[in-house]
Amino acid sequence: MSVSASSRPTVSWQRRLYERMGVGFAAVNLVLLLAFFGLLAPHFLTPLALSNILTFASLTGLVVVGVALLMIAGEFDLSVGSNLAVGGFGFAVLLNAGVPALPAFLLALLFCALLGLINGAVVVFTGIPSFIATLGTMLAYRGIARILGGGDFAKYTGPQPVLFNVLNGPLTPLNDLFNTPANFRSVILWFLVLAVVGTVMLHRTRFGNWIFATGGHVEAARAQGVPVRTVKLICFTLTGLLAGLAGVTQFAAGASIDPLRGEGLELIAVVSCVIGGVLLTGGAGSVMGAVVGILLLQTLEQGLILMGISVQVFRAIVGFILVLSVILTTAIGRRE
Repeated sequence: MSVSASSRPTVSWQRRLYERMGVGFAAVNLVLLLAFFGLLAPHFLTPLALSNILTFASLTGLVVVGVALLMIAGEFDLSVGSNLAVGGFGFAVLLNAGVPALPAFLLALLFCALLGLINGAVVVFTGIPSFIATLGTMLAYRGIARILGGGDFAKYTGPQPVLFNVLNGPLTPLNDLFNTPANFRSVILWFLVLAVVGTVMLHRTRFGNWIFATGGHVEAARAQGVPVRTVKLICFTLTGLLAGLAGVTQFAAGASIDPLRGEGLELIAVVSCVIGGVLLTGGAGSVMGAVVGILLLQTLEQGLILMGISVQVFRAIVGFILVLSVILTTAIGRRE
């Protein structure tokens, strides 16, 4: 017996409430943050500042989409930041070796997808919790990035390929509409497309139902004929692929990348998801909620910077949000 494509797996009312309140709460807080910083932060409500929020949120959001799907399936990937660095460094190494831009792009993505698949295989076939397994690969993949870059920045000084502008080039006609040019970039479009595709896949396809079922109750899903292992392997692979895409896209913006790129990204991605209603224990959530979550965090960071407040304050707030989400998720689990 397989899970129907037309109906979402049954989840507890607590999980549904958490998911819906999470999206609504995040959206309301995003509006409040925009109003707050608009009043108190100099130059916040300017095209440049607002476009920076969208651009930087999109760069991180490429990863958040994959992490959201994986978390709904009941797993974590702490190696996404390291995988991002591998993608950027791999792309740079291939370009410097004379590989044309498009094949270099595809090979870098393929390698990062493979690293994601390795994460999934370790979790699925050994039973090691994904938190522990990907904590180990986080260190291993960061080592790969350092090896690819020789422990230094990776740069590309050749002619700029058209692919750079496609991935993360300035949207000049839009930017020039303002007296002070904005910073809207093509990565925003890629992020929106991926968010829509992820949403449709999650809520309108059989595979999306399988993701919910796998994260909600693995044994029940397996008893209903859901290929649980395959679902997890695919979600891990997608997460690795999107992390690699984020790394390549970041490299395309300035033709350089540093060995620490993506450090701490795993925390930002997870918090973005839980702010938007994705349960830490899996089985409930949405891609659009995670999208609102990353926009909220990026707005918070941008506002604090414009107010002259240390970035460490932002990191502290993110940490507190994660702790509170763990408490709330644990409470929901006890009531089910």
